[in-house]
Amino acid sequence: MTTLISGGHVLSMDPAIGDLPRGDVLVEDGTIAAVAGHGTVDAPGAEVIDASGTIVVPGFVDGHRHVWQSLLRGVAADWSLSDYMLQARALYAGCYDEESAYLGNLLGGLESLSAGITTVVDHCHLQSGPRISDALARGLLDSGVGGVFCYALQNVPVYDGDVDPGEIEDVLTRMPDAWHDTNAARIRDTYFADDRARLRFGVALPEATPYLPGSLVRQLLARADALSPFLVTGHWVDSGPHGVLAELCAEGAWPDRICLSHGNHIEADDLARLAEAGVSLCTTPDIECGMGIGPLAARRFRAAGGAAAIGTDLSNYARADVLQQARLLLQVERSTLAQGSPRPPRSVGYGVRDALALATLDGAEALGLADTIGSLSVGKRADVVLVRPDPLGAQPYTDPAAAVLFTTSPAEIDTVLVAGEVVKRDGVVCRGDLGELQQRIADAAASVRARHHQLPRPEIEQVWAGLFS
Repeated sequence: MTTLISGGHVLSMDPAIGDLPRGDVLVEDGTIAAVAGHGTVDAPGAEVIDASGTIVVPGFVDGHRHVWQSLLRGVAADWSLSDYMLQARALYAGCYDEESAYLGNLLGGLESLSAGITTVVDHCHLQSGPRISDALARGLLDSGVGGVFCYALQNVPVYDGDVDPGEIEDVLTRMPDAWHDTNAARIRDTYFADDRARLRFGVALPEATPYLPGSLVRQLLARADALSPFLVTGHWVDSGPHGVLAELCAEGAWPDRICLSHGNHIEADDLARLAEAGVSLCTTPDIECGMGIGPLAARRFRAAGGAAAIGTDLSNYARADVLQQARLLLQVERSTLAQGSPRPPRSVGYGVRDALALATLDGAEALGLADTIGSLSVGKRADVVLVRPDPLGAQPYTDPAAAVLFTTSPAEIDTVLVAGEVVKRDGVVCRGDLGELQQRIADAAASVRARHHQLPRPEIEQVWAGLFS
């Protein structure tokens, strides 16, 4: 299959190619075969996508999200991090059945494509049983999005009949049950056997990992490594109480490819150690700002020599829009320049293209995918987005990068290709069953909320409060 994307303003994110005010991108068998000036690419018989009036960019990279929470739109809008851990992890997670798990991940994947996100790292910590795991994997695969499905080695409460608060406490505090290892291997072999496919297999560490003694952290890393993941991911907000982070760096004991999320309060020396050890970091600005988690770490980590990505994190908080995250990060970083000074700075210091790179090439590098995605470069997978700037709010523009970052929402994402396949065309995701699907999604979301409402929440909340008192 050959496709010619013709006559758009190409923002390649490849330093060797740069911007082409009027350029063509040739796609052959899912791979970028040429990027050149308009009319210079010979492609007889190709399907032609008229890109005139659009900005052609690489597919966006979302380095950290819990995709299953797409069914819980807006429920976390006023939550603190503690509220989230109680409500989403201890309550709502136990209310999902196979249908809601499948549809949550399917919806999250389709939402990604609509927003131009062609690669997402799904930190999937809803592994409450084998059938749920199957549903989650199938949902993300069926959406057509690329990325990494990271099976979380983490226990999830299951509410069948009477609820025993003591049992819930045990589930939430003990090391991941042994069945997870066998189940994760089965999911890998059943759905992600091809480690070069658009969607690959990864492992997510339990949320408590940074606060465990070193011996237990090493056990978890060994269990993850035994599953041969493409990527390991995990939450890591601070340096932790046991010095494990520094020890792992000194020992060279991190997995070959690992991306930690957040890092807001990791000490400067430890950020430098992580960068030197080849560990990458993903910042999620909406959540980290909105829940008061702490200062954003991506720029500091980049300054320390590390590879950084940007992510949307919670689908129950805000929509999956990586450009929104990049905008927020840019403005937060610029606002810090004025702190402690009565005068505005002479330079904003952090540029539009720096922020956009986190959502494209830098993000791909952080995930170990820079040889495959992140820029419009010959030989890379043809993950391509056509942005049609709003005629009143974005045109005429002078800098395509600024137009993409500051004026683009999912509504301006006109066309999306993943591995050369058109998955959104003329502003509409390419699925013929969207009407029926939306009703199924609404029914599944209502079912999850109903089960949540029936839980003995005061008893569970008391258990949770005891864990964090």
